[in-house]
Amino acid sequence: MTQDKNNQAPPKISDRLRGRQLPHIGLLSREELDEVIALGEWFRDNRYDMTYADLLKGRVQALLFVYESTRTRLGFEAAMAQLGGTNVYLSAKETQMGRGESVADTARALDQYIDTFCGRLWSQDDIDSVCANMDKPVLNACTPLDHSTHVVGELMAIKQAKGRLDGLNLVYTGMARGILHSLIRIAPVAGMNLTLAVPESYARTINADILAEGQARAKTAGVRLDVCTNLMEAVRDADFIQASTLIRSMLAGEQSPEEKEVDVPRWTVTDEILACAKPDALYSHSGPAHRGVCATDAVMDGPKSIIPQEALNAIYSKKALLAMMVK
Repeated sequence: MTQDKNNQAPPKISDRLRGRQLPHIGLLSREELDEVIALGEWFRDNRYDMTYADLLKGRVQALLFVYESTRTRLGFEAAMAQLGGTNVYLSAKETQMGRGESVADTARALDQYIDTFCGRLWSQDDIDSVCANMDKPVLNACTPLDHSTHVVGELMAIKQAKGRLDGLNLVYTGMARGILHSLIRIAPVAGMNLTLAVPESYARTINADILAEGQARAKTAGVRLDVCTNLMEAVRDADFIQASTLIRSMLAGEQSPEEKEVDVPRWTVTDEILACAKPDALYSHSGPAHRGVCATDAVMDGPKSIIPQEALNAIYSKKALLAMMVK
C-alpha cells in the first residue's frame, strides 16, 4: 500500500453511495457529505499517491453539456482520468438532441454504452428524466436549480481555510440559480448559517419549494437561513463570502428581465464590503467571475481571496464522488 510524503495511509472508500444517482445535492445526508469531503481532502492532499489510479479502469464517463464549461468540464475529465477511466464529451447540439431527440431517449441509448453520466442540462426536469431512464450513476453538472458537484468543492475549500463548517456564517451573493439552490439545501445539513445576499429582482426568482425545504432543514439543525437584499448589511458578521456570477447575460448572451433591475455597483464586492465582515472573513468566487462586476481586482487578487484553492478543491470533490458512486 502506497503512502505519500505526508505518511497519510490511503482510506478505504465507502460503498455508501455506490450506484447512486445525484440529481441534486439535497439527497446527501450529513454522514455522506462528510465522507465525500474527507475522501476529497485525501485526494487533494495526496494527489500523487497512485493507490487508486486504476480504480475506475475500463469505466467510461459521458459528459453531456448543453452549454460551455471550463472548470466543471475539466474538473470531471481530470478526476475520471486520475482514477483510470475514460471520458467522452458530448456537446448537446452535436448529438441527436440537437435535432430534436428527447432527453429520455438519449439517456436510454447512453445507458447501454457508459458507466456513469455527468450532465449540464437546461432544466432540473431534464436531469430527473436522465435519472428515470438510466440505471447508471448520474451526476448533475449544473442546472438552474442545482450545481451539487461544484458546491461540494466549495465546502471543501471553506473547511480547508477555516478548519470546520459547523457554526460558520456563510454569505452567498450572485444570481439565483444552481449554486444558490444547492447551498440552500446543503448549508443547514453542514451546520452552517446561510445568508442569501441577492438583489430584490433575484430574490423573487428563488425556487419557493427549495427555499421552504432549506428553511425546514435549518430549523431542525438550529441554524439560520435568511434572504437579504442589502449586500453591506448581509455581510456583517460573515465568516465567508461565496460569490457567483452576478449578470448571467455576460455568460449566456440573453438578458433576463430580473438582471435589468440590478444596480451593479451596489452588488460588486469591494474592499469596503469586505471591511463590514469579520476581520478574518474570506472571499471566493465559483467562476467565471467578471472583474469589476462581481468583485474588484483588489478583492479577487487580495489576501482574503481563496479563488485558486476553490478551483482546486472542485477537482477533488468530483474525484471523490466518482470514486464512491461508480460501480
